[in-house]
Amino acid sequence: MHLLVINTGSSSLKSALFSLTGGIESFRPPLWRKHIEWKGDIKKFVPKSFKEMFRSLWKIVASKEIDYIGHRVVHGGQSFVEPTLITSEIKNEIEHLISLAPLHNSTNLEGILAAEHFFPESQQFAVFDTAFHSTLGKETKIYPGPYEWESQGIIRYGFHGISHQYTSSRAVTILGKPIEKLCVCHLGAGASLCAIKNGKSVDTTMGFTPMEGVMMGSRSGTIDPGIIIYLGQKGYSLPRINEILNNESGLLGLSGISEDMREIIVEAAKNHPRALLALNIYLHRLCQGILQMMVSLEGLNALVFTGGIGENCSYIREKVAEKLKFLGVELDQKLHEKNQDKDRVITSSQSSIDFLVIHTQEEWQIAKECCKIIQPQKDDIF
Repeated sequence: MHLLVINTGSSSLKSALFSLTGGIESFRPPLWRKHIEWKGDIKKFVPKSFKEMFRSLWKIVASKEIDYIGHRVVHGGQSFVEPTLITSEIKNEIEHLISLAPLHNSTNLEGILAAEHFFPESQQFAVFDTAFHSTLGKETKIYPGPYEWESQGIIRYGFHGISHQYTSSRAVTILGKPIEKLCVCHLGAGASLCAIKNGKSVDTTMGFTPMEGVMMGSRSGTIDPGIIIYLGQKGYSLPRINEILNNESGLLGLSGISEDMREIIVEAAKNHPRALLALNIYLHRLCQGILQMMVSLEGLNALVFTGGIGENCSYIREKVAEKLKFLGVELDQKLHEKNQDKDRVITSSQSSIDFLVIHTQEEWQIAKECCKIIQPQKDDIF
């Protein structure tokens, strides 16, 4: 049996093919993997990307050999806290939630429809990024607005749950012991932090939509809501404000150069003033977020860096360690710089908090979640 995983994000399409034959207890490489990055107008790239992906897949396996397909769906609202078999009703729900995650749920739904077209006999499942955060307490979940907001579904949902779930479990394996108080920093084009207490999400920086929280590639993160009112009074339409906050802010908006952290760091090293400003604000907001997670955890035993920036940008990790030095954080430079393709601890034995770099495996985690439905009686599949 084969399971194809389709992971559409805000800046890329990732897919992987897994064999369900035999049991494994931890991550194993997929039989096939494809990663396509999107730049510019996503609407132009998405249809071409799916065709490119499927052509590559068909060189490995025939369509009829794909038994199951698992999809990452970013926003599940209050309805979905478990992996779900996709039906017409489920597709309608995902479409209904597009307004809360326009950069994500729309492409997630396109992936589902494309897979239906090319693999009509395959069962499809949705795994929701919001599901991991269903354990948030009311003091974390509910906004300090009108009480009626909760019944209207205007609450904090949290995102990147699939990544947070995988990396938190992987951190326990690497350290060889349970972790009571863990903060995971998923840093990519989108970014969110998650406070995880004894394996359960208790706080996170993203909220009702993936726009809340720390500064991101082209998203502002948290801002004074009065700014939105002010812009409206100045004649900006809601669609225009949405475009600004989702696509013209963050690293891109501040630097005027790029939403790519690699390019920002290169220009900052040349003393480009706006690149330096963007980098400094990014670090400031990131460290604020870490301390926010520490308050919810009442301390911190370990911190994980993951996502494209978290895994690959040693500069950001080093600067975070410097800013948190007052907590007793101490990097081990040899561990930090070597074996960069491997999951590892990067702090010294004297450090008060363990810092880890973990390469997130969202596709494998999605496959694992799908197997809860495919073969619920066989826990050894994944």
